[in-house]
Amino acid sequence: MKILLTNVPDLHVAKTTDDWDLEASDIGIFPPLGLMYLGGALRAQGRHQVKIIDCVLNKYSLNQIATIALEYQPDIVGMTCYTPTLYDIIRLSAKFREVLPGATIVWGGPHTLLFPMESMVHPEVDILVLGEGEEVFPALCNALEDKKPFEAIPGLVYRDNGEVRRTGDPGYMRTIDDIPFPTFDLLDYRRYYSAVGTGQPVGTICSSRGCPFHCTFCCKPYSTYRSRSAQNILDEMSEYHAHGIREFFFFDDLFNATPERVIEISQGILDRKLKVNWSFRGRVDAVTQEMLRLAKKAGCRQIFYGVEAATNEGLKEIRKNITIEQARQAVRWTNKAGILSSTNWIIGFPHHRTRQDILDLIDVAVSINSDFAQFNICIAYHGTQIFEAGVRAGLFEPELWRNFASSPIPNFVEPIWDKNLSRQELSELLRLCYKRFYFRPVPILRKLLRVRRMAELKLFAKGAMTLLGIGGYHRKKHVEGVGL
Repeated sequence: MKILLTNVPDLHVAKTTDDWDLEASDIGIFPPLGLMYLGGALRAQGRHQVKIIDCVLNKYSLNQIATIALEYQPDIVGMTCYTPTLYDIIRLSAKFREVLPGATIVWGGPHTLLFPMESMVHPEVDILVLGEGEEVFPALCNALEDKKPFEAIPGLVYRDNGEVRRTGDPGYMRTIDDIPFPTFDLLDYRRYYSAVGTGQPVGTICSSRGCPFHCTFCCKPYSTYRSRSAQNILDEMSEYHAHGIREFFFFDDLFNATPERVIEISQGILDRKLKVNWSFRGRVDAVTQEMLRLAKKAGCRQIFYGVEAATNEGLKEIRKNITIEQARQAVRWTNKAGILSSTNWIIGFPHHRTRQDILDLIDVAVSINSDFAQFNICIAYHGTQIFEAGVRAGLFEPELWRNFASSPIPNFVEPIWDKNLSRQELSELLRLCYKRFYFRPVPILRKLLRVRRMAELKLFAKGAMTLLGIGGYHRKKHVEGVGL
């Protein structure tokens, strides 16, 4: 069978603020890793023909997507469904339904796992794949081709004579070394990059799945942590390397679950003589100087640390299980090792009761002295402890997210904790966070001295213009200016 996997446009994505936001390309353009994993699983079977189109990378309109689909004539269309892009998913599914009336439309991803019944309200979708799809989706494709029933395939939701049926538990891969490598070659992989990288093509790798921590602001499908072996990870890096990719970003939430894990991977890179740059997201409480020294030697270029709150009391309240002292030490050791450091911060937590609380957070972020910082407003996602607390406090309607899942609107305004500071105040403070952090003479000079390529300089200049309001991403203008 012909299968078309589609990375959905983000033209009407949900938003946090009305006045400004960073454009997607200001932080980089990364490939749709979930679809690439599905492509790998299908390719391993050898039964089906697979095509992936990335509507975000190529900025395709609905009509352009329809033209590609008509030319390919797929039997099955698959899409990864995220709640913030639900409106665009429905529009695209309706377009596929119009031009490919005989195709089966399948949704997967985090949204379908959270809202399976609400998803099936929409006639644009035929079948849902719940949870991890590397086994479930190929089994579904085989069943459709063989015209066999779905009852024996777990993790599906489908219609049977108008009745919605569900088959067993969501998909879950216990041994993730068994998952075939993503099919990056089905995309124009040389066009993907990280805005805080070198500007060169980047390969994304997910070296683990799940997270054992329970931060109050995080909505996650699995609390179990599953790690790939160092050998398996290095094999994937070698495959990218053979295709000319020299920069890597480890996309998982918890790359440095232990320092020993990073040491093993770093030593493997050195043993294989891979001349690469790589970055990862990690925790400040799982860092050692030995780990950093070896990672630097193996080409580690940057580490992104999730700090989020600026006081030990705030960190306890959000259940982050770290301290500010650990964050300072991790960044200090990282800078000493010659690795770029980045810290992530969130404003608008319930414990941010006044404007001064946010100003104090900026002071701490500056004093920790990371090379980069990213700031965000806390979004109260469905299923998070913050959303549940907001419901109890009367800030949010209990069915807010379920209602959106059933009847999505374009540019849905996401719920935030605005009991203490208004959305407008938080938006203004968010801009101030970026300006206060980045527009300091010494850090600017330090970053410019580290620039080695023209691509890096262009990315640095683009970020500065965004923060100054020159060429920044304005959602209303972006949406209204699109011709479909």
